Amino acid sequence: MNMFLTKNVKKTTIAVFLFLIGFSHQAVAQVSIAPTSLFFGNQQRFSSITISNGGQQAQEISISTQFGFPANKNGGVSIVTDSALAKTKSISDWLKIFPQNFTLQPQQRQTVRFVARPPNGLSQGGYWSRVKIQSNPVSPPIESVEEGEIGAQVNLVVSQVIPAHYYTQNAQTGVEVTGVTFSQIDSTNNGQIAVSMQQTGNAPFMGSINLQVTDGSGNTVYETQTTNSVYTTITRNFTMDLSDVEPGNYTISGEITSQRRDISEDKLLQITPVPFEKQITIE
Repeated sequence: MNMFLTKNVKKTTIAVFLFLIGFSHQAVAQVSIAPTSLFFGNQQRFSSITISNGGQQAQEISISTQFGFPANKNGGVSIVTDSALAKTKSISDWLKIFPQNFTLQPQQRQTVRFVARPPNGLSQGGYWSRVKIQSNPVSPPIESVEEGEIGAQVNLVVSQVIPAHYYTQNAQTGVEVTGVTFSQIDSTNNGQIAVSMQQTGNAPFMGSINLQVTDGSGNTVYETQTTNSVYTTITRNFTMDLSDVEPGNYTISGEITSQRRDISEDKLLQITPVPFEKQITIE
């Protein structure tokens, strides 16, 4: 979060910039977006989103595109850019946005249309970009502050980012689990499970991963399920509370599927579920 302060005779303005990368689009912002992913293809050059202002203040909306994808960085998962990959996989320059800038009044909604215009001779596969929707509250005029007074106003500028995908007719995807590891963190009494994956095929994978840890009797001591996107390679880390787990031998097992609650099945490239398993010892 970046914060800066500007001051004049009549008003002090504080602007706070909050960037939401990826997955929660309504928790903080008064401006909501639906759907939360865009898809294009040979037979579908058009798509749209609806932006709604559920607040009590008018919002200035601006929309732009940028290339990026989730990958490992500094021990976690964040959005990274790759200029070499962008040259062959980015659709940022293909997407035309109508309208790109507008003001959204309170309780008002606006449909924003996108047109994908891919270049000729496009290779088979999947291409993508990220669409950034920035909302900035419309400030009252400076004259609304009485002469000789300093007015204070907080402007929360929120950038929400959703993915946009383009699939050619023969786009296909897949996931290979390249490793499953487990380590105990003694100082916190936690265990960390790491599942490393590699995208196969010619398009990114979007789906879910479910994981559980069971004891020798088949009792589940830990389980989780989350969305899972693999654009190149990625390692997903899961923290397991070991406070109530007895020492002994356990089994980590799970499955990667091309299903997500937030995206309809017909929008996703389908795969045969990918299972994985590893025997571990908890001390």
